[in-house]
Amino acid sequence: MLSRREWVKTFALGCIASVGSGARSTVLADISPGVNVANVIDLKTADFPVLQSTYGSVRVGLFNENLPGGKMVVTRGPGDVFYAVSAVCTHSATIVDAYLHGDTQLIICYGHDSHYAMDGTLLKANDEGTANQGNLPKYNTSYANGVVRIELPSLNFKLNTVFIQSEVGNSKRLALNYNQRLGARYKVRYTPDLITPPVAVNFALTAGGVANQTQTAVATSNNARTLYVDSTQSRGFYFIEMVVETEVAYSP
Repeated sequence: MLSRREWVKTFALGCIASVGSGARSTVLADISPGVNVANVIDLKTADFPVLQSTYGSVRVGLFNENLPGGKMVVTRGPGDVFYAVSAVCTHSATIVDAYLHGDTQLIICYGHDSHYAMDGTLLKANDEGTANQGNLPKYNTSYANGVVRIELPSLNFKLNTVFIQSEVGNSKRLALNYNQRLGARYKVRYTPDLITPPVAVNFALTAGGVANQTQTAVATSNNARTLYVDSTQSRGFYFIEMVVETEVAYSP
């Protein structure tokens, strides 16, 4: 099955900013010992139907493929073991396909016919005879309660600072500064209590701009960026979200 859709991945826990009494600080929650919250993404299998079945596989694009983890192939193996590997071929940096179990049981690069196992191990080198081709880089994963957790050492996605840019009456303009990634797009959402599902909110791109943006343009650098939101709420939480595109998905 081939599907193409777009979904918004919430990097909660690592990018929550309070607009109440703690408006000038970032609220972080512990995920697990020894893991940097800013380097972890959670994928719900409910959001990826193919990952609910053994040997289901999906290729996703987070940001520019020239950055580690920018494009990944995520595959569900036997025994609820998940494999997350780079989708960039180690021969000539062509983007590989998702793992296809039914026909080939391979991850294939159609540029020069390199073959990889679902865990990224190189099984057949390119047909040009180039030497020293390696395995696809692999990322640590864990799985529990329908959530696949993937650790991307280079992600560094977090809110750096949150502060009140200006106030007019009971309205505050908050400045949310975060680490962006080349090729990524972002949205902002708000929830009053971390229980109510967050809703999308408009934002401004400059301190004095009109808050009429719903999604950033594709980031052209890895520099930190600031988005501005207007709030009349006495409390609540804002989320910076990365838009992630599902490029290819195969059922077993």
